[in-house]
Amino acid sequence: MTSNGASKGMPTDQTERLVAQADRLIAAMESIADKSGIRIATVEERQQKQRRIVLALGISFAMTFVMLIAVLLIGVGMRQQARDIERIQDRVTGEVLCPLYQQFINADTPKAREAAKRTGQDMEVRDRAFTVIRQGYKTLDCENVSVIRK
Repeated sequence: MTSNGASKGMPTDQTERLVAQADRLIAAMESIADKSGIRIATVEERQQKQRRIVLALGISFAMTFVMLIAVLLIGVGMRQQARDIERIQDRVTGEVLCPLYQQFINADTPKAREAAKRTGQDMEVRDRAFTVIRQGYKTLDCENVSVIRK
């Protein structure tokens, strides 16, 4: 017998209550463990999803940066081409068009007008043509273009 009056192997009310409480506690702990396992799995799934999102964002930022660099390089190339085209246009204007327009303007002399009248040219049409030539000469700014270049 023990000091509380029960034999060593025999259950008592107190023992039964402790066993019942232990069973309830074990059941509660199992329930919490089950729920926490679900929550832990959910947290792990969320972490994996967030890692994928961060990776996708990193890749998209890198691609955006690469595209930005490509656009900048294309822009620089286009700017250089525009300068080249302008340089070529200036050269064509100075070496070809302005001298040609100057020859046309120089051809409008009183002697040439008399010859045109004798051959039956329409003088109004001729005057309009020379007006257009003079306007073109001014539009190309041929007065300020150096014709002789080497």
